[in-house]
Amino acid sequence: SFHFGNFVDVTTIQPGDTLKIELTPDGERISRLVFVQEPTARHVFTAQDDSLAYNLEQLPVETRLRILTGKLKGTMDSSLLAAGLAPAEKQQVNNGLEADINFPRDAKNGDTFSIFLQERIFEGRKLSGSKILYVSYTGIQTGKHELFRYEDPAEKSVLSGLYTVEGKSNSITGVGYPLSSIHVISKFGRRIDPFYGHWRQHQGVDYRARHGTPVYAVANGTVISARYSGGWGNEIRIRHSSGLVTQYAHLSSMRVRGGQKVSRGQVIGKVGSTGRSTGSHLHFGLLSGNKYINPSQLRMVGAEKLNASQMVKFTKQMQAIREQMAVFEAVTVRTGSGAETVVKS
Repeated sequence: SFHFGNFVDVTTIQPGDTLKIELTPDGERISRLVFVQEPTARHVFTAQDDSLAYNLEQLPVETRLRILTGKLKGTMDSSLLAAGLAPAEKQQVNNGLEADINFPRDAKNGDTFSIFLQERIFEGRKLSGSKILYVSYTGIQTGKHELFRYEDPAEKSVLSGLYTVEGKSNSITGVGYPLSSIHVISKFGRRIDPFYGHWRQHQGVDYRARHGTPVYAVANGTVISARYSGGWGNEIRIRHSSGLVTQYAHLSSMRVRGGQKVSRGQVIGKVGSTGRSTGSHLHFGLLSGNKYINPSQLRMVGAEKLNASQMVKFTKQMQAIREQMAVFEAVTVRTGSGAETVVKS
């Protein structure tokens, strides 16, 4: 058996990505499949017995450190874009600062900001996937605010991102993820049904996870059901103050009961493969009334506040970022160059 989503995050697929399929001489079977999202990485699948063997081929990428500075003129959006940030990078900065700064009330033209970021460079071109390491904003009304990047040890951890010096997340929504590490294997919308082989609406998002992985409530709410529900297997539904209902299906076990109040981040069950399921995973759904809607409409972030052990790591990382910026600024002053340097990865 073969599941493309086990190796490639299908939510990152964009127009312009390429998929090359090579068939056997008789044209009956796939011998090789190559999927390319950016020029530095090729996802190669080669026929092996009745399945496909996977290999990721990567070309070396340079990393470039840059400090961008600017002054507020008009909106924060336009000011960040004028300073040289890409739209996705701009949004990360906005999300972090808006948690502590009331921009319509307190931000004033002339306020200053600074962003320290690590960019990926290939053949002289900037690639997506930059990391914002540090953000500062200073104004007469706002005072000074700083954000630092926390890098969680787990690969693809949803906890990695910008936090205040106190370890508070850049969340202004109070919504979290249902798993501590996210890998999408099937997104919301039309797809080929894995059981019947024809097109069918997928009513949520499937996340890859091992059997027994803890599942978390994404926000405060009340459990409206926790029971075995046909094809959904062991299923929990939670109603939130917004009126939306979140669904967690195919669980191996459930730790809550109907009518129980739950808090964001509380363990409510464990990942399994009960009901109509091809393997261990979490199906996460979002309902408005009786209608399933795209869970991407529910803005998700990793954590409201880092715990004690994470704060120990974060404190060391903040210090390392400060030292890195100090060295970077000293080099650019001595050389008289622009505020950037290139480091081989």
